[in-house]
Amino acid sequence: MRAKFNELSDIQSFLEENEPSRISNNKNIDLRECTFGFNLDINVLLSSLNYKYGNFENLCFRNSIFEFPVHLSLKKQTFIYDEKDKYQDCIYSNSKIEFSIDFSNSHFLDKVKFNGIEFQEDIDFRNVVFENEVELSELKFKKYIRLFESTFKSDVHFANLEFNNKSIFFTNLNDRSKFEGNVYFFKVKFEEAKFWDFVFEKDVHFQNTIFNCPIFFNNAKFLGKTTFDSIETMGLTEFQNKVYFDNAVINNIEFNHLAFENAVSFNYAIIKEISINNVYCYKSPLSLVGTKIDKVKDEGTARFLKSEALKSNNAFLITELNAKEMNLHFKQLKWKDQFFDKLIFLLNKISNNFGQKWERGVLFIFLSWVLSFSLIILLRDGLGKTFIWLDKEYLREAMSYLWQFGSLDVLGKEFSLFDILVFILGKTLIVYGIYQTIAAFRKYGK
Repeated sequence: MRAKFNELSDIQSFLEENEPSRISNNKNIDLRECTFGFNLDINVLLSSLNYKYGNFENLCFRNSIFEFPVHLSLKKQTFIYDEKDKYQDCIYSNSKIEFSIDFSNSHFLDKVKFNGIEFQEDIDFRNVVFENEVELSELKFKKYIRLFESTFKSDVHFANLEFNNKSIFFTNLNDRSKFEGNVYFFKVKFEEAKFWDFVFEKDVHFQNTIFNCPIFFNNAKFLGKTTFDSIETMGLTEFQNKVYFDNAVINNIEFNHLAFENAVSFNYAIIKEISINNVYCYKSPLSLVGTKIDKVKDEGTARFLKSEALKSNNAFLITELNAKEMNLHFKQLKWKDQFFDKLIFLLNKISNNFGQKWERGVLFIFLSWVLSFSLIILLRDGLGKTFIWLDKEYLREAMSYLWQFGSLDVLGKEFSLFDILVFILGKTLIVYGIYQTIAAFRKYGK
């Protein structure tokens, strides 16, 4: 039968009553398959256990249920007093836990907060379900921290801590940690960052994060907003090695105030929206082979990506990004202040979408021809009773107007200055449409 504790004294009584089976040579303390029905301050529990059993080696909570918040903070205070200057200061430092802790297969129903600890031995969160918010801050791990198969159903905060190369988020493709809430990494140091095939269901924030290792987001899915940025007054996000987003599916990603020391690869990634601000790539350009980008946030982002594509001679992506840049610039122009610039950009947009759509060029030619010829005939012959596009004589004149650049026969014997203006405007739009259609085809030959 599962034991249930409603206060700290219940744990003490339980261990005393079951000492042969739950206490092994004063080295291993076994609280597995228990239910904790109160707000558990593990610091108080550890003080009690240390007083009773001395320096034990392992504390096991495996398969337990925690119904209320769980808290562990061992921040150590050191007071410094200077008699000469009559000055007193307080220094905070992490306290050490020199035994392993096992929470594997446990279920946390409320908040979990660990703060100010240096773990000298393993800490195990394998196959754990966290129903509520989790905060792990100011932690150091000397040995293993195992997080694979765990499910975080709410927000997770990793702050001011160091993940060593024994920090395991998964061992194979079937036991990855699952993040169903927002994930925050603030001032975190990574010595190993293997997140391939991960699914981040909501927002992910990497702020002032230092990666001393290659970063693998291959085949990962970022379904919310993903942010890499720096608060420059508090340090920088640093990438000391290569970064891989190959084949990733990214909903929305932002890079702000960063520098990439090595190669960054987005090969064959699908990006719905991207924003880049104050970012530098020192050694290698972004690798964007086969990358699909639906939307860029602003002109600066489009210009940066186009510059990186130019460095890699990625012709197709260059034309695509150029179109996105021109579209964004067009939206910023004002008809009142920049009428002619806005008009030229509008014609470029509707005629071939800035070199992207040859189909628009063909349609532009057809509409310019039909509308200008119809208006010329209307000015020359009036409304009449004949639909000109079903009349053979008018069709013959229409074809002549389309193909013969200099012929004025379509104007008749008498015509006004306005008739000539309509004629010239129509011819100009037709020729412009032909040029834009050819220009759009050029992207296939670069």
